[in-house]
Amino acid sequence: MRTAIAFLLAILVTVPVLAGPPVDGTYKSTDIGGTMLPGRYSELYYPVRLAVNNTMNEQSWDGATLGAQWHWYCPWILSPPTLLVNTVNGSGNGQKIWRAVYTGGFCWLDGAGPWAGGDASYLATIDTWTAIITEGYTAFALTSSIRSVSSSGTLVAYGGDCMTLEISNTEMTGMTGGGALPANYPDFWDWFACTNIGNTGPGEYGDVESITFIIQGCEGVPTEKVSWGAIKKLYTE
Repeated sequence: MRTAIAFLLAILVTVPVLAGPPVDGTYKSTDIGGTMLPGRYSELYYPVRLAVNNTMNEQSWDGATLGAQWHWYCPWILSPPTLLVNTVNGSGNGQKIWRAVYTGGFCWLDGAGPWAGGDASYLATIDTWTAIITEGYTAFALTSSIRSVSSSGTLVAYGGDCMTLEISNTEMTGMTGGGALPANYPDFWDWFACTNIGNTGPGEYGDVESITFIIQGCEGVPTEKVSWGAIKKLYTE
């Protein structure tokens, strides 16, 4: 955690002038008629699906470039996921629905995105991240995994727990086993020290669509610098 705090501080000190917080609004991804990009994701396994410390990494995708508009990274599974529904029958056909609660992580936003408020970029800490994961099985083999995500965050360098995120469709398209991710999917990140560990698994990857991102009430305090004490407070309260 100290390494993660130091990493966050290093980012902050590179932004000496704050021009203004992101603009309030409800931003939807382009696949549901909005102006925000959809994305792609990877999740590192420890060492299997739905395990404690599995770590998410999600980035915007415009068809050519990952992470140019937004990046959510390093939330990790806090405790064993809860099985909510199990309709898998004796032939191995049916569904399992899980609730997975994650902790930690960060959100980066390009300052030129639809929420543009004057800064070159914005950083938020992820306060909550909960996924409802619906798995499909045929003859006991996993054939699909679709998750919906609810999240909230606190904007760093300004005041306010002012960001909420709803992702209605995060669809797994494959798993790596112990191999490498396909091209054009986000690298795996490790929750410990919040570091990029490259494209080698084990883990899964897929698409992030049907996003609704709400920014409301981020307070502008552009004349104040973020202190080391303020950073520590984020993790000690």
